[in-house]
Amino acid sequence: MSKALDVTRLLQFKKILSNCVNVKRKTFYNKDLILSYTPIKKKIGFITYGKANIVKTDSNGNTTIMRDLKENDIFSNLFFQETEDEIYIISNEETEVIFIDYYTILKNCNKECPFHNKLVLTLFDLLILDNKQQNEKIELLSKRTVEEKILFFLKQRMNENNIFKVTTSYKAIAEYLFVDRSNLMRELKRMEEKGLIEKTEKTIKIKC
Repeated sequence: MSKALDVTRLLQFKKILSNCVNVKRKTFYNKDLILSYTPIKKKIGFITYGKANIVKTDSNGNTTIMRDLKENDIFSNLFFQETEDEIYIISNEETEVIFIDYYTILKNCNKECPFHNKLVLTLFDLLILDNKQQNEKIELLSKRTVEEKILFFLKQRMNENNIFKVTTSYKAIAEYLFVDRSNLMRELKRMEEKGLIEKTEKTIKIKC
């Protein structure tokens, strides 16, 4: 979950969601299809627990995991561009999803819920964040070399001092970048030797 949404706001969103709009809860199991992207049905899904992947399969049958989804993540086809590739979401384990009716949530709550406006604002903040993450992943996939992918990844997450704090495993970072962990570590070492970065156990400083 992005820092743009605090824990209190998120908990409030989860608490009132089922009582404020017409929603459907559904449980999926490992490798179940959760959602296919279509330009007709506008669906919003919110993961209450579990894990899933947004997957793209091109006309040649090549499959790419575009993004990992976890608890409190949201997904939708509202902002997704039409493409010839097949894009769908599958579960990685037992996963519960709340499906929200897009048109219903835009209407006034028939239960006169005082939190409806806050719910709508939070929902669309989540959707904007989701769209931003999707665009970031698409931009990442367009990078040709491992070095370009690493620099793009670091620059999206560095602080005002050009420092990226390593708060997860390098294996997880490698998976996000679609490279082997050994390849990632080898490239980081090469970039350090080139003077592009300074690396410690817990930080990476970008010098270029």
